[in-house]
Amino acid sequence: MKKKSLGRRYSFMIVFLLMTMALTGCSRQADDAEQNFSNTANENLATNNDATEEENTEHIAGIPDSETSVEYTENTITQIIEGSDGRKILIDAQVHSDGMEEVSCYKYIPEPFTEEHRLGLFKRMHPAENWDVLEAAAYNPERETWEFVTPLGESWIYQITHSEIPGEDVLNHENTTASISLHIKQVFPIVVRENEIDVEDALLLVTSCNASPQEIEQVGLYDIGSIDKNGSYTLSFIHVCEAEDGQTYAKVVFKKILDGMPVTAWHDFSTVTGNDSPFSVKIWGSLFSEEEIGLDKPILSVGEAVAAMQEQIDLIPIQEKPLSVTKISLEYLSVISTEGELLIVPVWRFYAGEDEAERSLRSEEVIAVNAISGELIWENRSTFVE
Repeated sequence: MKKKSLGRRYSFMIVFLLMTMALTGCSRQADDAEQNFSNTANENLATNNDATEEENTEHIAGIPDSETSVEYTENTITQIIEGSDGRKILIDAQVHSDGMEEVSCYKYIPEPFTEEHRLGLFKRMHPAENWDVLEAAAYNPERETWEFVTPLGESWIYQITHSEIPGEDVLNHENTTASISLHIKQVFPIVVRENEIDVEDALLLVTSCNASPQEIEQVGLYDIGSIDKNGSYTLSFIHVCEAEDGQTYAKVVFKKILDGMPVTAWHDFSTVTGNDSPFSVKIWGSLFSEEEIGLDKPILSVGEAVAAMQEQIDLIPIQEKPLSVTKISLEYLSVISTEGELLIVPVWRFYAGEDEAERSLRSEEVIAVNAISGELIWENRSTFVE
């Protein structure tokens, strides 16, 4: 799957025009409403970021004898892992544990979506001067959804379903008028690095969704902020999806940060941006908190994790060609223990793909080794599966 088919539709002159459009943005309400939104979002995000940074500084300073990332990091791992029946993993990977403050183990505690969450999300996502979303929304007991139509004629639903994880709720707040199709023809990854984005990727977002990566990230965090008051989520990846009917939209996934590392949960918060503005037409995911359990022994080193993968190589699915791993990262993952407990554990995650773009395409495929037990984990955690 390549990015060329959309990018080549437009000439060099269009790049500058569209990039200008991305900077100015597009609003589903009046221009004044957009300005109010942008100012509020910037203020809130700045406040949350400052508070989070201050909290993290205090947290690091208060950790006695905390583990450091140096203890778990090797610059690169180069190794070929082979199974008895032709299974093969080619590892030539940079090892990452940057930003890690400490490593621990936690209980995963599903949190219900309350009436306060619903009201907060409604008011934040649907501001208008002459219209009150709280008055417009009505509960449909047959469908178990809240429903309303905006002054622009957009039909929205708000529903809470139960996931396959015991006690976990899944939120879906969606503009049904947008008719987001899950029948995907192609996916184009947007490679977002710190303070840098590929020009072709930026153009793809502008032409597909009329928005820049920064706008999409800001809007998503602003919407999620009505539910998560701690500002603990960060952008994980952006995928431009082209449906079979030709419609394009951006799927954006956000992950909670714990001890300086991302947590891959069962249902990470994600948003969908339509093809005419940076505003979300869908927000989806589960809310959870955590309670620290702690560790009674050091976690596995990355070398020990690779050895554990070698021992369990015959448990992995047979691939059409050898699997190439080019990044290994220390992260957190939600798991169910053998005793049925919901936990958040440290894992060494193995990212498949020849480059950053391919790794992003396969980012919902979890290939990891539990850094506590040494268990091999290989599963998909795709968004919008419910």
